[in-house]
Amino acid sequence: MKKYTLILVAVFTLLTACENVIEQEIVGERSTETYWKYRADLEDALAGTYSQWATRALGMHELFFDNQGDDHWRAGDHSQDTEIELFNTTTSNYKLRDTYKYKYEVINNANNILAFGQQVLEEGNIDQEAYNSILGQAYFLRAYAYYRLFVIHGRVPILTEENALALNFNVAKCESTTELTDFILSDLVEAAELLPLHNDPGKVGKGAAWALMAKTYMHRAEAYNDVENLGKAIEAGEKVISDYELAPDYLSLFRTGNENLEENLFVMMNDLSWINQSILSKHRGPRPWGMYGFQEPIDDLVNEFEAGDVRKEVTIVSDGDMVNMGGVMVEHTPELSNTGHSYFKYMDWVDPNTFNHGLNIPFLRAAETYLLVAEAKIRLNGPGAGDTEINAVRQRTGLGTVTNADIDDLIHESRVELAGENVRYQNLLRWDKAGIYDLTEFLSRPEKVYYTDEGFKNWERPKNYYQPLYQGDIDNSNGVLLQNSDWE
Repeated sequence: MKKYTLILVAVFTLLTACENVIEQEIVGERSTETYWKYRADLEDALAGTYSQWATRALGMHELFFDNQGDDHWRAGDHSQDTEIELFNTTTSNYKLRDTYKYKYEVINNANNILAFGQQVLEEGNIDQEAYNSILGQAYFLRAYAYYRLFVIHGRVPILTEENALALNFNVAKCESTTELTDFILSDLVEAAELLPLHNDPGKVGKGAAWALMAKTYMHRAEAYNDVENLGKAIEAGEKVISDYELAPDYLSLFRTGNENLEENLFVMMNDLSWINQSILSKHRGPRPWGMYGFQEPIDDLVNEFEAGDVRKEVTIVSDGDMVNMGGVMVEHTPELSNTGHSYFKYMDWVDPNTFNHGLNIPFLRAAETYLLVAEAKIRLNGPGAGDTEINAVRQRTGLGTVTNADIDDLIHESRVELAGENVRYQNLLRWDKAGIYDLTEFLSRPEKVYYTDEGFKNWERPKNYYQPLYQGDIDNSNGVLLQNSDWE
């Protein structure tokens, strides 16, 4: 067996972004022959794989690609955000670099677990059940990273555990998005086979794999009535529906303890003591209230909510609304946001002076899967076919049931249920490909943009289905990695 050396460093960069890892003192060396010995080694590697989702790149910058939808305005004064939102991302945009890089950090960590985990099992230092769970989580986390690369960039290089063993990381993009989604789905099959139905809080179980399968098949269903892919989405999604209950209280999905809810299939776990955590919860909301002030909801989203829908008060706070700020009621006033609205889903306070950055953030919820199943059924069988799933989601909203719901009703339900959860723009892209919307026209409507962007948002097909790759990565590949053709 080849011997690989792992350099362990004291990574002080979590606490001071100005220092570079290469300047830190090397405190020890361990090879793969000595590192991959114990269950704790696998658990540490797995924790490192999960933790990438809480970095600034994946916990905040990843959200800027959803600015291209019609739910919110970017706010802030960052030119990188402006060009993304206006469908004109430059290939030097550092948010392309960082989001791409850190997803491959997830993939690399998962590949190492898959490449070297067998050694721990052979040493007799982990039982089969725990080993299966860890491998299943590694397969899922790798698949989720590739899924996010797929929906943002389209074709990307596929790196596996074989690349980790060979130390071969400079490879060309896959031949097609079908090849990439085939790989994602194969990982999810492995994950679903290995994972327990319900894992420990904060760790994924089978439901996360099934939910991501359903999402992936829905993206593959580019024809409106794609029998094969819509049918497979229903098959995967109904496994989630059968085994994972929806939370009776919508607000509880976004508050302390939400990792214990069956509906939250994959959550970004936060820890108040870890400085690099809680980026997503800090991202939205007014700066005077302890947040960063990006992504302000626009009127078009606010007006989408039906009267009496409890999801409105959980999701959005508007001028004149009162907020319980750790025991003190505070009014949302016009100077707090440009649009007159702020996302409330991720706002919480320990006390009136301390914003709660310890909230866990849902990345996959069973409610989304219910709605994907409903959409697939409507597209295959017509209005009314998804009523059962839609009404299951509406049960906790304070609204009545729907009957004979069509695709427009489904799209409405999806928008209000998942507002601010980083899925709207990707759904719009799916619906354009399926002929439900024409985004060239849809996203040019005055109500779909904040007034400062009117006349500047020009969506182009097929260019804006995907983002470009970062030019620095292409340059560093010595001709192996090629730019997406529409962005050359």
